[in-house]
Amino acid sequence: MRAISLVNRLEFQFMGNVARNAVTLGDIDNDGCNELIIGNNKGEVAIFKGKEKIKKITDLTFVSCVAVGDIFNKQKNSLVIVTADGWCYIYEVPDDGISLSEEVDGQVQSGEVLEYSTESNRSQGDKDEKPQLVCVHIQRIPANAKNIVLGDIDNDGMIEMILGLTDRVVRSYRWVNEPHKPSETTTAHNPENLQYFGKLIALNKWECANQIGSITLHHTSDGKPSLLIAQPGGTFMRIRCQPDDSGQAQENLELSGSSSDTMPGSAIDYQFLGISRMRNQNISTEILGDFQSGHLESQSEDAKKCPYAVATLDGTIMLVQDEVILWAIAVDHQIFALCKLDVTGNGMDDIVVCSWDGQTYILDQEKNCVRFHLDEPVQAFHCGHYSLTINDEPVTCLVYITFKNTVIVYYDIPLKELKCKKYEPRLDLLRELYMKDGTTPEEAQDVVENLDRKKKSQLIHRLLYNVKKS
Repeated sequence: MRAISLVNRLEFQFMGNVARNAVTLGDIDNDGCNELIIGNNKGEVAIFKGKEKIKKITDLTFVSCVAVGDIFNKQKNSLVIVTADGWCYIYEVPDDGISLSEEVDGQVQSGEVLEYSTESNRSQGDKDEKPQLVCVHIQRIPANAKNIVLGDIDNDGMIEMILGLTDRVVRSYRWVNEPHKPSETTTAHNPENLQYFGKLIALNKWECANQIGSITLHHTSDGKPSLLIAQPGGTFMRIRCQPDDSGQAQENLELSGSSSDTMPGSAIDYQFLGISRMRNQNISTEILGDFQSGHLESQSEDAKKCPYAVATLDGTIMLVQDEVILWAIAVDHQIFALCKLDVTGNGMDDIVVCSWDGQTYILDQEKNCVRFHLDEPVQAFHCGHYSLTINDEPVTCLVYITFKNTVIVYYDIPLKELKCKKYEPRLDLLRELYMKDGTTPEEAQDVVENLDRKKKSQLIHRLLYNVKKS
């Protein structure tokens, strides 16, 4: 297996322990640039943009999950923070809200580098304005959440929030505005008072047979969504949700109520992959769906089927499509994180997994693999696209949170392809090296095609080092 070295990196300091799903990449201020969001066990959430920390949220409790998405279903991203003791906080950047202060009421703190003591510094600060982050909704939810997914699980065009709990329960929520009230309100010239009237309504509750590893959203070739919930031993539970009438959910909204009794049922089935029979049935499992297989416009109907990946703690990595294992590979490290990223830029998602000791494997959908080793133990890992500057396109990145209170971001991964090719020299160019002293092209071609091992070694030393090896 080919090993690679990565050079471009950023380092940030962030104290505390970070949960597996308390780190994400997303555009929280809707400016087209992705930020890095990390939460810890001390109730702090740090937001990094470019090469600096621009925001810090404090006074929360143990942050177990963070996510970025259009949870209000109004074509605008928000930051969702879920704590282990059962609180959901939703933060948003107002359309015209700009903050240049270093601290905002003890809740949201801007970056440490933002200091404006003179008029010249203030004018320079106007050019580098940092968006204000406002808490627009707080709600009590069941405690012990460990997984979060924002997506349309019932194909109704609305974004739902799916939570996986440590007590083997999966719950789904959707934001519903309160009747007879505006969807949002704000005080004139004061975007800090932005407030949304409504709540997250519980839609469904499912109970799994075993502990939940991870939750992912997966679509079939005809676009129908389903939830895949990883179960121990390389198995998973699949839930197909039926679309409900959002208008009916609006009517069922009550100030004291939490869920509706008129939600339709769901189709649930367990999938036991064949290879799971040879594995420890109690080993923890990660699953990730919706792997893109290239440009959909030029694909056949069979090629449009999206595979999904399964990884287990004992080092098994599988690519599965329609419950058929396409391939499987075993590594000698304990895998705890499974992500996807188009590393090579060919339109196909690659599998990225990380182990506790910092060993990272990048695999394409043809089983070609490279590895990268971080020389520190890792407590959390994520990958995606990160924006270094506002004007440039986001670049690929690998994010490591170590046990030494350090966040390491390797960016702009220089991989064009993962397949390891054999050295094949161009014969037409080599032939020109032997076309001298009256040698005909045919004779030179014959010499090039019949080089023995000794002559190939001499040729390599001459081309690479300009040394004639005897």
